[in-house]
This record gives sequence, C-alpha cells and structure tokens, in this order.
Amino acid sequence: MLILCLVLYQKFPQAEIAPKVAPDFFRVPLENKTAAEAASKISLFKKKLNDKGFRFKDVFPILLTDNGGEFSCVSSFENDAEGNLETHMFFCDPNAPYQKPHIEKNYPLFRNIVPKGSSFDDFTQETVNLIFSHVNAVKRKQFNGKSAYDLFTFSYSEKLASALGISHIPAKEVIQSPLLLK
Repeated sequence: MLILCLVLYQKFPQAEIAPKVAPDFFRVPLENKTAAEAASKISLFKKKLNDKGFRFKDVFPILLTDNGGEFSCVSSFENDAEGNLETHMFFCDPNAPYQKPHIEKNYPLFRNIVPKGSSFDDFTQETVNLIFSHVNAVKRKQFNGKSAYDLFTFSYSEKLASALGISHIPAKEVIQSPLLLK
C-alpha cells in the first residue's frame, strides 16, 4: 500500500513552490498504487470536500508530487468533474528531495510512528488520519513553536481540518512512537 500525500500550499507561493501552511497535512491510503485508484480517490475526496462546503481549488491551488505512476492521470487531479481546470500539478525530479524540503523534513515524524519495514497493508483512512493528526500536532522550531495544525487552522479553519479528517491533539497527548497504533 502507498499513502498518497496531498499537501496544502498558499495561493501565491513566494520564489519557490514549497508548502507554506501545513506540510504533511493530509494523506490518503492507496491499496494498489494505480493511476485509476488514485483518480478514483481524488474524485471521492473532491466530492467530500464539496459536500462539506469547500472547493478543492480553494484548498489545493497547487499540487506537488513525485513521478509515481499513480499520478499519471493528471487531469483527474487538476480538473473538476466537468473538466474545468481547478488546480495545477507539478512533478519533482527523481532523487530530488530538495524540491519539496518541507515534506521531506516530516518523513522522520511519520517514521517515528511507523518504523521503516512496517506494512501499511492494514491501514485504513482512519489509521492514516490518526497518524497525521499526531504528526501535525508536533510543535516545530520551523513554525516558531507552533504545530502544522495550529498554522493550518489559523490560515483556514478547524472546520476544514475536520473535513480533511485531521483532529486537534493537545501537545501533552501527542504520541510519536509505534505505541500510537497499539
């Protein structure tokens, strides 16, 4: 299983295409890592956001990803159900983690909970939401002692965080170890 990462970007990134609000905020598990599955999941996700009163294009004006085959159906990510362009998708070069440094810096936070070699096979969307609720609750020096959740809800709203399946975790309750999944 692969975990598809959707990262939120400000509407007008400065100088570089890099996350400015909430790195590693939301992820979707993919069972088969196919373009068809990713297209289906993104379509369902867009509908879910719309049903909760949010437009995908307002929340995700830019998508930055790797060159995985699951992203090959670009139009399913960039266009709405009627085929209208609603976001722009950019691909990082292979072996170029510096092109999305804010995402790469969060990888160790995920691996604190899910050590390398662990299977994602039994992960549900709820499991992924729990993991990233804790990842997003970590207070970070790069955010001046705030968490990604704090910055996101300040910039957007708690309602949108909830719509994305991300919950507020008080700092004293953050678990950054495999014990979270026990």
